[in-house]
Amino acid sequence: MDSRQAHIIISPIINEKTTSLATMNQYAFEVVKDANKIEIAHAVEQLIKELYPKAKSRVVKVNTLAIRGRIRRGKRHGAKPKDGKKAIVWIEGDPLEMFMA
Repeated sequence: MDSRQAHIIISPIINEKTTSLATMNQYAFEVVKDANKIEIAHAVEQLIKELYPKAKSRVVKVNTLAIRGRIRRGKRHGAKPKDGKKAIVWIEGDPLEMFMA
C-alpha cells in the first residue's frame, strides 16, 4: 500500500445508522480532510485486498461529507472538537464482516 493511501482512512464509523447501511453494501469511514474521492476509493480497495484476500469486492461510488466540530459550552469557556471528513462508500460484491453486527 502506498504511504499516502495508508494514512487516508482514519477509522471505520460503526453505529446504528452505518450498520443499517451495511445491509445495502454502503460503508462509512472517517478520512483525512484533504483526501478526494479517487484517493478514498483506491485506499478502500487496498484495505479490502489486505483484510479480505479472497473477497471479490470493488468500489462503485464514493460520497464525501465535511463534518464541522460542534462547539460545546461550559461554565467558563467552550470546547470545539476537530473538524473532519466522512466518506460513504458503495461496494459491489462480497460484504465486509467488520460492519456486520
